[in-house]
Amino acid sequence: MSKVKVLPHDKTVDVRDGVLFLAAVRAAKAVLPSKCGGNGACGTCKLQVESTKQLDPPTKTESRMLSARQIQDGYRLGCQAKVRGDAVVTLPEDPLRRVIRMQLEAARREERGE
Repeated sequence: MSKVKVLPHDKTVDVRDGVLFLAAVRAAKAVLPSKCGGNGACGTCKLQVESTKQLDPPTKTESRMLSARQIQDGYRLGCQAKVRGDAVVTLPEDPLRRVIRMQLEAARREERGE
């Protein structure tokens, strides 16, 4: 069994090696979109893996869907990359939540007179 910590939700789940990161994230009760149903066709299940040492090399699908820079920076597709040991993954921020967070931060700065 491996431990997968899901950020920014700060949830940790125990999963068997070989399980897809998409399944591990869902087991942690976190949301990671997968518009194509996990077929590697949309790229919406992109996540960042903190340590890529224990990961299999990127699949052909990942190499097609992600840039070389993204892969170098630890980005993988949750529907393709498999858990091969303890890992920490960071999920991308939902675009709508990002806009709301930025508006709230701006309002707080305005209240403080910044």
